[in-house]
Amino acid sequence: MAPKQPPKMHVITLASSKGGAGKTTICSALAVRAAQDSKRVALLDLDPAESLASWWTRRGRVKNPKLFEVDAATEAIELLLSQGWQWVFIDTGPANLALIEPGIAVADLVLIPTRPSAFDIEQTAITVELCEAHGKPHAFVLNHAEPGTKLTKSSIRFLQQNGGTVIDAPITFRTSYMSAVTVGKSGPEVEKGEVARQEIDALWSAVKNLLPGKVT
Repeated sequence: MAPKQPPKMHVITLASSKGGAGKTTICSALAVRAAQDSKRVALLDLDPAESLASWWTRRGRVKNPKLFEVDAATEAIELLLSQGWQWVFIDTGPANLALIEPGIAVADLVLIPTRPSAFDIEQTAITVELCEAHGKPHAFVLNHAEPGTKLTKSSIRFLQQNGGTVIDAPITFRTSYMSAVTVGKSGPEVEKGEVARQEIDALWSAVKNLLPGKVT
């Protein structure tokens, strides 16, 4: 009998040159959701502001998802792969392309959060160019977007006009997402209703379907 192969490691990077797009909020929420399916979820924070690291500290420095402090993304990915981690979520900072690019270079999939506004959407072109330069699959995540509204629909059409992939799982504006990150939790963990959970579940499902080789 052939030896059992270890699970493949999947690297998801949240990247946007625009500040306030929701990278850390979405990154932390997806990591928490991934930890429900896997005991081996790692976090890398490439943002000098260390927002994801602060979130993880407020969460209690838990072992799953677990934050790793890194000096270089490539070496960190090699280490995590050797240790058998199944999922890696990378948060990047805005504006400084030299800090965004390393996270994109090691990704299996890049998620580009954007709000449905002209100012935000115009800025996505910079991140898309980096993804294309490294040959990385990427998809847009609409944040603070109400499904079915004229603004959301027009934003989707604009992002798709050059062949862009827009995940059909928009994240709405909810206070639960904002209040959650201040206490080291995710929106679904603090919201009394089901909407935040349904949104993150839908996004998580879409992410797995977009990964090369498709994850079940």
